[in-house]
Amino acid sequence: MVASHDNSNMNLISLTPEEMDKIKEILGREPEHLELEIFSKLWSEHATYKNSIKWLKELPRKGDNVLIEAGEESSGAIDIGDDIACVFKVESHNHPCAIQPRLGASTGLRVVTRDIMAMGAKPVAFLDSLRFGEGKRDTAKWLFEEVSVGLSEFEKGFRVPVIGGETFFDKGFNSSPVVNNMAVGVVKKDKLVRGVARGKGNKIAVIGAVTGNDGIDTDAFTADVINNIETKQLMLDQMMDVSIETKLLSAIQKFVDTQCVVGIQTIGDQGLIGAAVEMTQRGKSGMNIYTDKINSREDASNAREKLLSETWGRILVCFNPDDEPVIEKIVKVDGLPFAVIGEVTDENIIRCYEGDNVVAEIPVDYVGLGEKSPVYEREYEKPDKKITDIDIDSYPEPDHYPDVVKKMMKSMNVASKKWLCDMFDKTLRKEGSNQKYPSDAGFIELDGTGKSLAVTMDCNPNYMKADANKGTQIAVAEAMRNIVCAGGNPAAVSDCLNFGNPYNKEVYGEFVETIKGLAHACKYYNVPVISGNVSFYNQHSVEGQVKAVIPSPVIGMVGVVENKMHYTTVSFRHKGDMIFLVGKSRNDVNSSEYAVNILNIYESAPPYYDEEEEKELQMVVKGLINNGLVRSAHDVSNGGLFFTLLESAVPLEFGFDITSDAEIRKEAFLFGEAQGRVVVSVSPEKQDDFVDFMVDAGFPFSILGHVTKGELRIDDESYGDIRDLKKQFEGRLKQWLNEESFNA
Repeated sequence: MVASHDNSNMNLISLTPEEMDKIKEILGREPEHLELEIFSKLWSEHATYKNSIKWLKELPRKGDNVLIEAGEESSGAIDIGDDIACVFKVESHNHPCAIQPRLGASTGLRVVTRDIMAMGAKPVAFLDSLRFGEGKRDTAKWLFEEVSVGLSEFEKGFRVPVIGGETFFDKGFNSSPVVNNMAVGVVKKDKLVRGVARGKGNKIAVIGAVTGNDGIDTDAFTADVINNIETKQLMLDQMMDVSIETKLLSAIQKFVDTQCVVGIQTIGDQGLIGAAVEMTQRGKSGMNIYTDKINSREDASNAREKLLSETWGRILVCFNPDDEPVIEKIVKVDGLPFAVIGEVTDENIIRCYEGDNVVAEIPVDYVGLGEKSPVYEREYEKPDKKITDIDIDSYPEPDHYPDVVKKMMKSMNVASKKWLCDMFDKTLRKEGSNQKYPSDAGFIELDGTGKSLAVTMDCNPNYMKADANKGTQIAVAEAMRNIVCAGGNPAAVSDCLNFGNPYNKEVYGEFVETIKGLAHACKYYNVPVISGNVSFYNQHSVEGQVKAVIPSPVIGMVGVVENKMHYTTVSFRHKGDMIFLVGKSRNDVNSSEYAVNILNIYESAPPYYDEEEEKELQMVVKGLINNGLVRSAHDVSNGGLFFTLLESAVPLEFGFDITSDAEIRKEAFLFGEAQGRVVVSVSPEKQDDFVDFMVDAGFPFSILGHVTKGELRIDDESYGDIRDLKKQFEGRLKQWLNEESFNA
């Protein structure tokens, strides 16, 4: 018999009449208010993926190197050789960043970090994928600056480097930023920890911050609702202080070394009850929780507050009673609160006590990601968009191309992100040849192996506007291309799918098309999806109408660089080196920054993309790198060939002298974003070997020109000195932030 516990607020229960009836059927009685609140929280999209899981199951999750598949744990894991597992995940923190961007950005990194460290992995790197509104709006500046500060504060406090990412600006994200974070960790394969509770009689303890009533009644950081929120005063000092996370990491690493725990689960948005559900589902077990034993602040005085609290910095641990002294000793050394709050049962029910009274009985299989949780098939419509190619021949050719470059340099989307990179602490990165110059992917050296991880995040919003399916395929292809150009072999994906309201048929249609594109590309390129996240309700008001953000399926990818000799960066290294284009130029400016900034065309078909060409290109580039035939490699993507060359020239202040392709319109040649192309530089002594390799490969390539001392020349016309262009290129973001208004 469950005791009545009616201090809940029924206004916080988000359940349909059909769901209320279903709960009565499941329990076989009238539910108590607390039980309804628990069901409401654990039947949310964030907990169950009830609006998306039907389609998420289409994604390929298995692979020869996959140790933990998507959905099995808080994060997935892959085997990277040498008995080492890589645990990585991408998470969103969009809604918090729209409200409290500095805090939201910091806590976003915290959320994704705790998921990988709870599995025993030591976090080694972060990446960020950021979307903000158009530069004409002061809110875009404020959000960008505050998010940047929040990310750098967590990085410096936690002492793990941010090593890469991407940033885009578009009016489709006005007042509704997308802030996705990727955390990467490593652990010995045999020391991976599962988030499981099993073994009847084993103990359950909560370790970490003392529980308060944070986030119970008015939560600014909810995943399901962004309208009509009143932001409560959050425990700002506690949420910005990362010391509790560093202590938890220290304790978890000791738990791993001593192998004194059965399972570890972080306590997040679903509170302690949500963590308990996840652990019991994986263990096919049950649990008794004694809420009087939960150490709590004065503002969490009853079972409801203790079970549903979102207080940061806590983990739930399952262990054999014989190991309790070892665990107590570890947490005492690390200065962490510790309380045994329950035990494992074999009933498939979580029974919550307050004193002698049972205040909630939750059947494990019916909540969260349980086998019997709600799954909905939402109606959808394929967006009725007229996808048109840009007929470049119908537009007059520019009179003076250096002027085109000047205008495009004002775009924050092609400008260097040096201002943002300088926010991060370079001392946290290991010194090494692979860190001196920028690369298409970030590097993480693996001590004692001679290997590195290559990591990246990718998705171009311009390509998603007209065709979510193809745009997503391109995002996967570009992520792979980045890892290949860095000298790595792509291994696996973690995705973060950011969309508007799933009850809007067209929005959901874009989500479905995205999943189809993602599934197709990952299967074609043989890269499994091992973890991820779905973020719905990303929307903003436009002239009184609620509009969804541009579909944003961010692709986080990890690859392995097997040999340090294969590290490859984008930088030109020597004057006189030859510059080649691997791949074929196209008469295509679709969805390019040129189309947006020069032609004022904000939506068109995605750029040229052929998956067979792309796969062959990547094999060819791998061969070139593995045979030591190139000094640098940089893929042609955002901004087109000119900005690819500029990014290669800037680090060491070299120039270039190239000749355009007479068969291609010059603006398409310089600024088109057709996929399947890579720029490489080759030393003169290896030029013949390079040409022989390419001829044998039978893949299209062309000579562009050569590296110069400092001037940029195209078709014998000067575009200026690299030092002047570098100043403009690297100073654009800072200039924008200091401007009172931005004039495109």
